[in-house]
Amino acid sequence: MNKPGNLLLRWLSEEGAGDLGEIKQGLWWLGAKTCPKIGTGAPGRWLRDAVSLAYLDIDWSGRRWSAAPPVLTPLPRAQGLAVLTGSRTAAFERRLEALLQDGFVELYRASAERPPRDIPLPDSLVVRFGEEGELAELAADLGAVLSPCFAYQGASLLPSSALVERTSAPEYGAPLEQYDFEHCRYLPVRRPQHDGLYRLKRRDSKQVCQVLRSGDWYETTHEHGVYAVLADQNSAADVLRWLPEKACGRKRIGTLFVDWGYPLPDFHRRVAAMCSGLAPRINEGAQNLAYDNVPKIVAMKIADSLGQVLGDSSE
Repeated sequence: MNKPGNLLLRWLSEEGAGDLGEIKQGLWWLGAKTCPKIGTGAPGRWLRDAVSLAYLDIDWSGRRWSAAPPVLTPLPRAQGLAVLTGSRTAAFERRLEALLQDGFVELYRASAERPPRDIPLPDSLVVRFGEEGELAELAADLGAVLSPCFAYQGASLLPSSALVERTSAPEYGAPLEQYDFEHCRYLPVRRPQHDGLYRLKRRDSKQVCQVLRSGDWYETTHEHGVYAVLADQNSAADVLRWLPEKACGRKRIGTLFVDWGYPLPDFHRRVAAMCSGLAPRINEGAQNLAYDNVPKIVAMKIADSLGQVLGDSSE
C-alpha cells in the first residue's frame, strides 16, 4: 500500500472531489519527493492515466475532478478475469483484505512500467472468477458496482469528433498558437492563416482549443480537435494501428497502437485501457502507446468514431 501510486489513489479517494489545480500541486509534491527525475508534465500524464483506468473523472475545462466509484467489470476474452477499478478508500481496502484473508477472492496486483520522469501509477487489481454469480457476490461484498464488460459496452457509446459547438473568433492581437501536425506541437502564430487547430487563452485565463473550419470557429478539446482536423483533411494518417495476437484462438484480440501527438480523447482512452485493466505501454523507440488485449471490433469502433481507418501494424 505504501507505493507512491497507491498512496496517491488513497488520498484522492478519501478526498472524493475537488479543484484540479490543488491535486496537481499534491502530485508535484509527492512526485518530487519519491521520483527525483520527475519531468515537466508528469502530473498531467498521471491524471490522464488515472482517467483512462477509471480511477477519476475530470472536467478539464471546469478544472474540477471527482473520484470514480468502485467498479468490477470483466475483461474481454480474458478467460475469467475481471478488473476492480475506481476509488480505494481505507474502508474499501479493509473489506478487500478481509475477503482475501478468508480466501473468497483470488487477486492479482499488476504494476505499470513508467519512465523515471513519470509518477508511478496505482497497482491494477485483477480478479479471477469462475461464474458471473461470483462477480455479483464479490461486488456486493465490496460495495462496488458490477458492470458488464466495459470495453464492449463503452465501444458502442463512443462519441465522434464532429465539431458542433460554435464559438467566437480569437481576440485580435492576443497570443495564439496553431498545432503543427508534422512536428506534433503548438507553434506561435500572429493570426490564423488557414483552417486548423488553434490554442489560446481567454480573458478569464482559461486555455482553450478551437478549430477554424471554412471561416467558422468551433470550441473543442485538444484530442477531439486533432482528429476533427485529420478527418477534415481526408487524411489516411495511419496514426491508429492494430496487431493481432499470434496465440491459437486469439486472432480477434490484439494490441492497439496510437502514435504520439495523436492522443485518444478521454472516453476512447478509457475504452482501450479497460480492455486489459492496465495503462498503455510506452514505446519510446516507435514513439507510440500500446493498449493490450483489445478486440479488433473495439479497435475498429475507436478508429471509426474518430474518422480514421484502422491500419495494420508490423511492430
